Amino acid sequence: MGARRPAVLPSFAYQGEAMEDQKAPGARRHAQGLPWRKREEALVGLVLWAVGITLLAALPDTGVFIPVHPPVFVGLKVVAAWLWLLVGVQCRQRLVKRHTPEP
Repeated sequence: MGARRPAVLPSFAYQGEAMEDQKAPGARRHAQGLPWRKREEALVGLVLWAVGITLLAALPDTGVFIPVHPPVFVGLKVVAAWLWLLVGVQCRQRLVKRHTPEP
């Protein structure tokens, strides 16, 4: 009989081979994107702007504040909606990246 091999799931065996390829001298490395921290800072900043402008745009609707120039608040609502769309796009891109298998 031949040498016995330990029972290993094929996915783990493939992962080990891939890791060995990365350790080899001169092996091609995956391209590095922006650091994750920068991307998350950008998303947090965008969310904070969207929340702030949404709150400002909603002030006349509360009845506590009566605006002198109502069209300004209509413009703020448009800007707030645009920012929330950008937040949605950013979150969707992160979700797709997270669930897309690498080639």
